Amino acid sequence: MIRIYFLFVVFSFAQICFAQYDDWSFAEIYLKDGTVLKGQGRIPITQSGSKLTMSKEKLRYRVDASGSKKIDPKDIEKIYFNVQPEKGVKTKRVVKGDPKLFIIIYKNDKKSKLGFAELLIDGKVKLVKRKVKIMSNNMISEFNEYLFVKDNGKATVFSKLELKSFKKRASEFFKDCPSLVKKINKKTFGRRDLIEIAQYYNANCAKKS
Repeated sequence: MIRIYFLFVVFSFAQICFAQYDDWSFAEIYLKDGTVLKGQGRIPITQSGSKLTMSKEKLRYRVDASGSKKIDPKDIEKIYFNVQPEKGVKTKRVVKGDPKLFIIIYKNDKKSKLGFAELLIDGKVKLVKRKVKIMSNNMISEFNEYLFVKDNGKATVFSKLELKSFKKRASEFFKDCPSLVKKINKKTFGRRDLIEIAQYYNANCAKKS
């Protein structure tokens, strides 16, 4: 299954930043109205000639190669990518592999922008990741972006490429968990320990917050 997240990161050299899962994969799509769609899904980017442009994230869904439709993230509860295909479903140009679960995350304070992200750790605090590409001077670089998500759904970026102080930002984000903040300040947990940080918070502080 695949999780996807969107993020605006400020780099002095970056012209365009976007997230993508652009290959067709077998998918089970759970809609908020209770409908379950089984077929193929992808999250495309907009491309015009040699230029990549920002576009609102939407899932494309199809049963086979005959045609597809767009589904807005606000209507989606969760997506499982790389699931086993139904019998008779065409497999041409479709990604297979370990199933991955994607959820919908908020991308700003107003909750007006939604994106897709792969769920790594579930709980009171979720850890999600998404593939991000940056275009600069006609060159494209790609990396995984990691984000923490609390109950309000807003995603907060914590990345190895982040320029801001990890210790300061992580201590503020987890200020309701003093024992975790202490470990962050003592560098027991750092930028490379995001999974352990999410697990610690959910095991030790989730019920208290």
